[in-house]
Amino acid sequence: MSASAPGNKIKMAEEEVLLQAFSSTVRDLYALAEYASPDQFLQQAISLLQTWIRFDGAIFGTGELPQQGGPMAIQTSGNAPEMTVPESLLSRSAFSNDPVAHGFRNAPASPARGGIREIYRKGHSYPEAGKGKERPVPRSLAEELNLCHLMVHGDDPKQVHPARWIMLYRRHDVRFAQTDAACLHGLWVHLSRALVINRSRTLERQTRKSDESVSGFINMEGTVDIADPRFFDLLEREWPDLAPQSVPEVALECLLEGKAYRGAHIEISLVRQQGFNMCRIRPIDAMEILTPREFVVARRFASGMSHKQIARELGVSHHTVRNQLAHLYRKLNLHDKASLAQYLIVNAAPG
Repeated sequence: MSASAPGNKIKMAEEEVLLQAFSSTVRDLYALAEYASPDQFLQQAISLLQTWIRFDGAIFGTGELPQQGGPMAIQTSGNAPEMTVPESLLSRSAFSNDPVAHGFRNAPASPARGGIREIYRKGHSYPEAGKGKERPVPRSLAEELNLCHLMVHGDDPKQVHPARWIMLYRRHDVRFAQTDAACLHGLWVHLSRALVINRSRTLERQTRKSDESVSGFINMEGTVDIADPRFFDLLEREWPDLAPQSVPEVALECLLEGKAYRGAHIEISLVRQQGFNMCRIRPIDAMEILTPREFVVARRFASGMSHKQIARELGVSHHTVRNQLAHLYRKLNLHDKASLAQYLIVNAAPG
């Protein structure tokens, strides 16, 4: 018993580290759902999945109509997913009966795994062209995307409407393992809920944006003649060390050239109407400045994690994390962890 005790302690410590990493992934997922745009959220959610499951790409059934953006095909490339497969491909009439385009027809309550041959043997047939002629359409979506092994999971359509599903694929002959299925099963409920939250927050932001911008009239020297009280508050947010009664020269030059000025916290535009200079200011969301990956790194670093801890959880080198932090510090004009944490509180708070 005593000989095995150290081994048990090591195993328990490893499991605790894994649990903490899994919890961090879930927290990142919900944070991104609150602040990211729909495209950013889907791409970064796939990237987070890649820290737990190795795959070449994913097809995400968002539960939306094709013209609304779903289902969506995402091909991943390292840690930077790129939209490379046209969404229209998944809704083409040529693939109307294709099991891949419908997430194995009905996504199961627990992850299903399989190779392409066995999936397409289950009663699905596709038209062949005449002898000596080219096929007018691919035999299957799997052939079109050059897929080899798939794993699919999703909502129960009897309980969730519209049901969402995700299909992970590999283009090489390596099957998904049971541990891969366990990871997908554990993360799916959070991924599905986060997708709903993301769509809801996006609608809220779109509705709120029209109310967020404030107006004021300025003269050619940038002095504010008359403006909404929040106009001055936003100027002070961007330039806390300057008097908010005028638009600073760096922004004024841009405005007089007919361009919008975009700072770290606000965006300013100018419209000349009947001899007056009407200036509009709107606050900038954190996710308009930071990429989804930078946002994930920023949240973890601000919460107290080290470069190496972040790198280990995200599956990258600590040099990559250090470079990402340096880049986002320059973007935000910040210099320390405390100011970064404060920035996230002020600029990434849900509305």
